[in-house]
Amino acid sequence: MAPSNKDTNGNYRTILVAFDWYDSRIYKGIAQYCAEHNWHLSPYLFSDRTIPENWSGDGVITCYGDTLADFILSLDMPKVDITLRDIPQTIPRVVVDNDQIGRRAANHFLKRGYKNFAYFSWADVSINQIRKSSFLETLRQAGVSDDAIHVLKQPDAEVIHDWKLYIDNITNQIKQLPRPIGVFTGQDNLGVSTIEACVNAGISVPDEVAVLGVDNIDFLCECSVVPLSSIDTNLVELGYMAAKQLGRLLDGEIDENEPVLTIPVKGVIDRRSTEMLAVEHPAVAKALAIMRRDFKNGLVLDDVYEHSGFSKRGLEKAFKRHLKDSPASILRKIRLDYAKNQLSQTDTKIEAIAVECGYSNSSNLSHAFKREIGMSPQEYRNEYRSPLFKD
Repeated sequence: MAPSNKDTNGNYRTILVAFDWYDSRIYKGIAQYCAEHNWHLSPYLFSDRTIPENWSGDGVITCYGDTLADFILSLDMPKVDITLRDIPQTIPRVVVDNDQIGRRAANHFLKRGYKNFAYFSWADVSINQIRKSSFLETLRQAGVSDDAIHVLKQPDAEVIHDWKLYIDNITNQIKQLPRPIGVFTGQDNLGVSTIEACVNAGISVPDEVAVLGVDNIDFLCECSVVPLSSIDTNLVELGYMAAKQLGRLLDGEIDENEPVLTIPVKGVIDRRSTEMLAVEHPAVAKALAIMRRDFKNGLVLDDVYEHSGFSKRGLEKAFKRHLKDSPASILRKIRLDYAKNQLSQTDTKIEAIAVECGYSNSSNLSHAFKREIGMSPQEYRNEYRSPLFKD
């Protein structure tokens, strides 16, 4: 049954959004659902923390946190929350898939040949602990020893409030880690801080330390001194599904005891901070170096074999052993990663992107895209294009 757009009295439903923090993508998803179902989205709480006395609404979508906790608990209306925080009420939840986030991060580094890994997050944020557990568990299931897994610790509060002390603290921890290493940060802001610490200390990102964040906040990721790769957590869908669950709650299709609904992530948005394949084998390292350096310049596999000093068969065996993939597949991946970045982060025409990343025309790029990614370059751009490059 389709959710109703009116309450039991025939009036259009009025919905409140009560969030302890702001991300426009969540609001966009909520607004999309409201527009589709002719719901009225209340303007209150968008510019301040109050609503008029005697205001009444039909339901509320909440992001429970310390600032609005008492207010949210005081609302006598159906609620749906988008957090996993402890709430002294039974409320349906819609949340991002934090277990999947940890797995995606681990696999992102594993597929790039990393042997050393680190995790960095806010210890008192519950979702970060879920991401951490999933990240570490995935690494261990892949055979990574505990000696190769490291955890960066957040400094004490007084250090955090002094930028120089904070960056120095992170830098000192990073200097003690083996390299190359893949660092997964629970949030994008920590990824940017990690990159700042490395750059200030003369540590190369991504050649020595690769960094991956979470949430794909464009202005943070793209404006970092080294652009930050990040996991897109599908926040538009999160907002949309939270509104949909509220509609189901209002229509009596579910009750307050409804199991938590998890929203799958979109995937990793590759940027410069993880644009690296880590390997110790000298010939494979040489091959990777020429691939990264010359993939735009008509590079063919015979050039790679010659540069590596290995025979075709010998290099292919070494790639399989160290990267679990073939030279041809890795070269194609480097080209497609570059193409994906250009499609999502620039307004360059697809024909020009195809030529720039080593394909003779856009048809060849489109064929490779559909085979490897399951969509055309234009479909990828429509799905993942940064808001900074949309009309």
